Amino acid sequence: MRTSTIYKTAVLASVILAFALAGAGCGDPADGRRTAEDTRAENRAAAEPAATDAPPEAAGSRVDAGALGSKAARELCYETDTGDFPVLRSQTFALEFEPFKGTCFVTVHNPEYDDPPMESEFAIYRGNKRIYEFPEPFNGVTAGCWVEAVAFQDLNGDGLIDIIVVGKCPAKTAPYQENMVYANTGKGFSTNLDANYRLSEMKTVRAVADHVRDNQIAFFK
Repeated sequence: MRTSTIYKTAVLASVILAFALAGAGCGDPADGRRTAEDTRAENRAAAEPAATDAPPEAAGSRVDAGALGSKAARELCYETDTGDFPVLRSQTFALEFEPFKGTCFVTVHNPEYDDPPMESEFAIYRGNKRIYEFPEPFNGVTAGCWVEAVAFQDLNGDGLIDIIVVGKCPAKTAPYQENMVYANTGKGFSTNLDANYRLSEMKTVRAVADHVRDNQIAFFK
């Protein structure tokens, strides 16, 4: 009887030791899964382009695919020599559409005014040279206006990227809207003052874009 008991005890000890060794070798299965997932995530990150290389979007609006250049190109636009008026970075963009592919849409403002950036001007530059002036900025108002948002979209489906500029101008009681739609003609941009005046109650790019798409005859010829 005593020999049998000793034998059973030895067998039980061997079994316990075997489980202990197996557990030490295998580790926590969950830890293994986390390691594999981390590895796959690292591989995906290495294969995908960095988020900072994606073209920036215009404030308040969808930007049509291919309309704007990379972040690096936009950074170069910030370095444009514009004289005494500094570049307004939030409303400056690298363009990648015709007829001004490889240029910069640059907004500047009077350095005496930062919030809001009054006395703004916007034009297209290639390097440090201003190569295109937009017609009727702020619909002809010349006193203290500024740019709140810019959008780049094909608004009439002709394959050319048009530009929306949401602007504001100062007044005694409160600032008011001076919004502009610039239709891409393939050689430059045109605008219709009478049509732009109908945008005076609209405060966002989306509202302007929706109105233009519903009233294309007024904005495109």
